[in-house]
Amino acid sequence: DQQAAIRRAHQHGVGDILRRSAQRTPDKTAIVCGDVQWSYRDFDQICDRLVAALSQQGIAAGDRVAILSRNSHAFAAMRFALARMGAVLVPINFMLNAHEVAYILRHAQAQLLATDSGLATLAREAAAQDTQVRQFVWLPSEDPTEPVAGMVSFDALASTAGAPPESPVQGGDLAQIVYTSGTESSPKGAMLTHDAVIWQYASCAVEDRKS
Repeated sequence: DQQAAIRRAHQHGVGDILRRSAQRTPDKTAIVCGDVQWSYRDFDQICDRLVAALSQQGIAAGDRVAILSRNSHAFAAMRFALARMGAVLVPINFMLNAHEVAYILRHAQAQLLATDSGLATLAREAAAQDTQVRQFVWLPSEDPTEPVAGMVSFDALASTAGAPPESPVQGGDLAQIVYTSGTESSPKGAMLTHDAVIWQYASCAVEDRKS
C-alpha cells in the first residue's frame, strides 16, 4: 500500500540498494554466474521470495545466518535477502577447518548455515561441534551441482510464493559480522552496520571512477 511504499522509500539498508536499482533499470543484467543470468528485476524478486521463505523457516531480524560457500549467484541473493529482512550475515572463509568454522558458528550464535555441495561435509562436521545451527540451506554453485540430501534447497526457497513480511531496516542496524583470521589469538568478529557497508560500497565506486 501507499504507506508501506513511503516507509520503503525512507529506508537505507543494504537490501534497499537492490530494490532501487531494480526500479531504475529493471531489465539491465545484474548477475551472470555460469548458466544463470538475472536482470535487476529478477534479482530483486528472487530476494523478496527468499525473504518470505526464510521467514517461514523461522529466521527473523537480528538472527545470525552463516554462509560457508564459494561465490555464486545464490550467495549474492542470500546476502541481499538477509540484509532486506534485517538478519545478520556471517560469511565464513571456506579455507578454514571444521574446528575453526565451529568456533565462528558458536561465537556468532548462528542458527542457520548455508553451504554448497563442495563444502557440505565441512559444514556439517563444524555444525555438529556444539553450535546453535538448527537448519542447513544448500546453495547451487557456478558449475552445475546436485542438491545435498537433508538440506533445504536454495531453488525451493527462491520459488516460494507469498509476499515478504515488512522488516523496517535502519542504517545503524547490524548487517554482517566478518571474522578476523585469528592467527595470533581467537578470531574477532567485526560488526558492520548497514551504513558502514554502504559507505564501503560508495568508496569503492568512487575509486573505480578515478582509475
